[in-house]
Formats: sequence, structure tokens, C-alpha cells
Amino acid sequence: MRIKRLSFLIFLLAFAMLLTACNSNETGSSSEGEGGKDSNYPERQIEVVVGFGAGGGSDNFARAVTKELQDILGVNINVVNMPGAAGIPSADYVARKPADGYTIWSMTSNHPVNIASGAEPNDMSVFKSIGRVQNDTMTLQVKSDGKFKDIDDLIAQAKEKPGEISVGGTGAKGFDELVLAQFEAATGTDFNYVSFDGSGEMTAALLGGHIDVIAEEPGPSVAQLQEGSIKMLIAFTDTKMEGFEDVPISTDLGIDVTDGQGRGFMVHKDTPPEIVEALEKALEEAKDRPDYKEYEKASYLHLRDGWLGSEEYDAELEKLIETYKKILEAN
Repeated sequence: MRIKRLSFLIFLLAFAMLLTACNSNETGSSSEGEGGKDSNYPERQIEVVVGFGAGGGSDNFARAVTKELQDILGVNINVVNMPGAAGIPSADYVARKPADGYTIWSMTSNHPVNIASGAEPNDMSVFKSIGRVQNDTMTLQVKSDGKFKDIDDLIAQAKEKPGEISVGGTGAKGFDELVLAQFEAATGTDFNYVSFDGSGEMTAALLGGHIDVIAEEPGPSVAQLQEGSIKMLIAFTDTKMEGFEDVPISTDLGIDVTDGQGRGFMVHKDTPPEIVEALEKALEEAKDRPDYKEYEKASYLHLRDGWLGSEEYDAELEKLIETYKKILEAN
């Protein structure tokens, strides 16, 4: 009898433990840690997809941030370049992957431009923002020993020879071309826009004399700017640029163009909220780490505060889409 009674007690204890475990899983107490973070994510390698070629501002950004995210999340992160069509193929690739947080899109301001123009089928209903880290500064740059003395000279020559001066940018019908279109409208000029898959290819074309001007941020060409082979003619901002104080800014010239290239990360819209929250928290930590801050300053990305959390960035992108629609309709 004692053996039977002991066996019955063991059975009751095991049954109680099973009920406790089931209840814990249902309420999320065993699968979620502090702050709702999924304690099992991530369990394997994460893929970050960049819609532009190696060596440019977007590629450098993705690699600088993922270096920090690898340490924070404790898994390997593989950066994949998928250049072409202002980031549209990379967006489509991510949209078709499972909504599990293991495929992340390193997106730019080209995305709201693509949506506004109708070129992007994967609109804001397809993706969920993790956060924006950068709000870069757009500029026009030329060869230092080239044909343009300053921004006034460029505008004057462009008016004399409409459509003959070539301006390189990354992506067709993307953010760079939109900024150039705003500059043309404000100055009464007409340029020949030439699309490149990445900044490295574009800068080589400028230095080789194949194009006349590039629409570029300071970071990708900072080495050439510092050595003097390339010079900056104008910065599209409302404040003087640290390190380039002698460069005219658009608002001082009466040119109301101050849009910067925003860069952040997105995942599929159906990604579980706890994974989005975990990634947002990790991203905010990553952008404040010393190594990233050093890269940020060296690339002149510290001139504007870029951080927007997940919800704030979603709202900002919706506003940008409406703004860009109006600009495109006017042009």
C-alpha cells in the first residue's frame, strides 16, 4: 500500500508541474523576458539586406551598425548587397522572406520616394520600422581641378547648356534624383542625371571625367574631399557643416532644399511585436556605442540627430511619402 500511495503522490506532483509549465507558456512568462523580449530570439544568423553596392554610404552604415548588433544580440549577422533600381529589388526580397526577424532590410529615403512615385509595390503596409539611425546631409561635389569654380559657376553654366552637365547619383528615380530635381526647380536649371548602383562606381566616374558632378553625402567621399581631389560646392542643409564651414549651404542661397538621406532598418510587417521591440532596443543601444559614434563623426553623420524609434519612424515615413508625392507631381 505504501508503494501504491507513493506512486500516486509522484503522479500528482508530475501532473501539477505539467500544468504549471503549460500555464506559463500560455501567459508568456516562460517565453518572454523583461520588457516583453522573446528570450529565444535570436537563435541563429541574421541577414541584413542592403539595396546598394559596396563602399557607399548605405553599405558603410549597415556594416557599422551590424558590427555592434552582432555583439548585442550574440549571433552572426551577414550583410548582403543587392544593388539596383534605388533599392526596390532588395525590398521585394525582404518582403518575400518569413516574418521571423531573421531577414532585416537596411532601408533609405529612397523607399518613400519609390512609394510616392508609384515604382515600389511593397508600400508601408508590407514593412514595419525598427528605427532610423541616420539623417545624412546631401551635397553636390565636383573635381577640384574641373570646370566649375563654385556653385554660382555651376548654376551659370547649367543655364547656358541645359541638359548637358551630367550629375551622378545612386539609383534611378530615387532620393538623389529627387534632391537634384528640387535643386533644378529652385535654380531654373536642367541637368542630365546619371544613375549608379553604388558610390564607389560613381566617384570613380567623376574622377575619371565621365560625369561632371555627383550628388553625394560627405562620408563616402571624405578621403577625396580631405586630400583635395574633390570639392564640395553646396550642402543641402540649414546649418553650416562642421569641417566644411566655407561651403555654401542651400538656405543661405535661398534654395529651400534640406532633405537628408535617412537610413534605418525594417522587417516584414507580420514580424512578432516582441521581436520588433527586441531589435529596436538593440538598435538604439548600437547607435550609442563608442565605435559607432567614432564612425559617425568620421563620416560627418553626427551633424544631425538621426534617431527615431519604430513608431516615430513609421509616422515620419508616411509624412515623407505625402511630401514627395507633391514634389513629384509638381515636376
